[in-house]
Amino acid sequence: MAGKQRIRLYWVFTEDRKEDWFIFASRARQAQAYHENYEGYGKGDAEARLVIANVPLEEFENGKPPCHAQMPDLLKLGLKDAGSAPSIRRVEYQGEIFEEGILESIVVAGRKNMVLMLREKGNHMPGEATCSTAGPEGETERSAPGPLGAVPAGAGLGGPGEGSDGRPDILRAAEFA
Repeated sequence: MAGKQRIRLYWVFTEDRKEDWFIFASRARQAQAYHENYEGYGKGDAEARLVIANVPLEEFENGKPPCHAQMPDLLKLGLKDAGSAPSIRRVEYQGEIFEEGILESIVVAGRKNMVLMLREKGNHMPGEATCSTAGPEGETERSAPGPLGAVPAGAGLGGPGEGSDGRPDILRAAEFA
């Protein structure tokens, strides 16, 4: 095959299932190596399963392969959105469900639960107006809203950056998922 290499779509996964997702590559080993390097795994930690042997796309959302597939790429290839949410992507192809690795969804769910817990305790998130920061006619002293889902270190917990049990807040947040 002179010139252009055939691009394939692989489902790349690891034993821990934390970062599983689709990768465009010309060979399985290339997809595995890309995943291992990008996600910080050791050589040989990832496995690649061929999903589509000849990808007809001319352009890819993430640039030239090897690269991660994005939902628009997958939808163009005939995969169906199988109930994706902001924190996790899920697609169906030929009767099989492929679900994104769980690490990101655990972090997002933990942040959301932490926000709810803080609000129930009467604490506020950075950038939210409170009685003490509200000026005349509802104006606030803040210049820009805080990041969505951000949790101030130690807010309403044991101390700066850790809970009453001495563990960092980010580790405790994952338990609320």
